[in-house]
Amino acid sequence: MNGFARRTEQKKQAIKQAVLELLQKIRDPREVTIQEIAKQAHVSPVTIYNYFGSKENLIRETLLDDVVRQVDEYEAFLKQAGSFEEKVKHTIFQEVKLFKEGWADVMLRWMQEDEEFRRSIELLNETRVLPLVVDMIREAQKKGEVDPRLSIEALLLYLNGWRELSEKIPASLYNERLVEDMVRLFFYGIKGETR
Repeated sequence: MNGFARRTEQKKQAIKQAVLELLQKIRDPREVTIQEIAKQAHVSPVTIYNYFGSKENLIRETLLDDVVRQVDEYEAFLKQAGSFEEKVKHTIFQEVKLFKEGWADVMLRWMQEDEEFRRSIELLNETRVLPLVVDMIREAQKKGEVDPRLSIEALLLYLNGWRELSEKIPASLYNERLVEDMVRLFFYGIKGETR
């Protein structure tokens, strides 16, 4: 990469970082302005339009890059040694973190606003996230951590139900004890672990 291309990429990254920082404060992508982004990134508004074409393209690309980064981190974690329970617990903690930070709200808002972003997220879930979860389940079944008689489809429905339930809990209620209890309920139900 030559010097010009490197500087261009550095400016693009600074602009995207400015978007992320502003969204952490403002929370609503519609309320972030090109002028605020330009000021935060120390570039001119014209530079932003030259690189991204529009505010919508910039926000879409920035949020999608962030989701891909999160999926990459999730994939790296799942490939590490560890029990199914540890992986589920980690997943719940990560989702709780996104909700507590308000990041999940930003993503959900933008998915409602931007059809292209929503389709990209759906494609990412189908092509990367779902196969990761299926592999994690199959590995857990092989290790005897999950009943091998249960179908992948049933387990995916169960996991999805828990994910949807956790999204409805106000972020202010989340704490370490609640997450621990959710993991215990996930694995053992209300009767608890049988010995």
